[in-house]
Amino acid sequence: MSAALTHLASTGSTNDWLLANAAALADGHWVIADRQTAGRGRRGRIWGDGEGNLMTSVLVRAEGPVQQLSFVAALALRVALDLGDRVQLKWPNDLLLDGVKVSGILLERAGDALVVGMGVNLARHPDDTERPATSLAAAGLPVPAPMAVLARLMPAFAEYRGLWATQGFAPIRERWLAHAGGVGDRIAARLGAETIEGRFEGLAADGALALRLDDGSLRPVHAGEVFAL
Repeated sequence: MSAALTHLASTGSTNDWLLANAAALADGHWVIADRQTAGRGRRGRIWGDGEGNLMTSVLVRAEGPVQQLSFVAALALRVALDLGDRVQLKWPNDLLLDGVKVSGILLERAGDALVVGMGVNLARHPDDTERPATSLAAAGLPVPAPMAVLARLMPAFAEYRGLWATQGFAPIRERWLAHAGGVGDRIAARLGAETIEGRFEGLAADGALALRLDDGSLRPVHAGEVFAL
C-alpha cells in the first residue's frame, strides 16, 4: 500500500480520528482500526465494535460535489470484496450481499476536507437493526482479514476517485447502475417525516435517486432512506 495509512488497535471511530487529525494530514490518508468504541452509521446509529470486521476511513480534499464520493466508495468496496454478482449496490450508500446489508458508508466534513468512512461486516454483524444485516461469515463465505480487504480497497478507491475527478460523475453513475439492486422495483423513500412511494428508475445526473411516482411524475430524492415494497 503506497498511500499513507494509520493502523489503530482501538479508537472511538475511524471517522472521528480523521476528523480530529485532518488539519495535520494530507489528502488520501487512510486509517483502519481493529476495534471501535464509538462507531456510528448514518443518522447517528450505533455501529458495534466490529472486531474482525473492516472499519476504515479516508481523508479526501477535493472540490465539487463531493457527496458523489459515496458512489465512488461503494464501487471500490465492491471490487475489494470480490464476490461478483452476489454484491449489489443500494442507494444512497450501502452494499447488499444476497440482498441483505453487509456494508455501509458514512461521509462527514472536516473543514475543507471530507472523511469517507467505510465498514464491512466480515466476521460478524449486528442483530438489532431496523433492517436485517449479514456478514460474510453468516453467508458461509471465507472471512478475509480486514487488512487484506483494505489492500484491495485502497487502489480501487484511488482509481474510481481519479475517474470521478477527471471525467465527472457520468462514468461513476454508469458503473454504479450496472451493479445496483432493485432498479425498476417499487420502493418507499423516507424523507424525514414524509414517506413517498414509487418505482426506482435509477440515478439522476447528480446522483439523486430517480423515483417515478404513481401519478407518473418523476421526483428526484437527494437525501433519505429507501425500503423495498
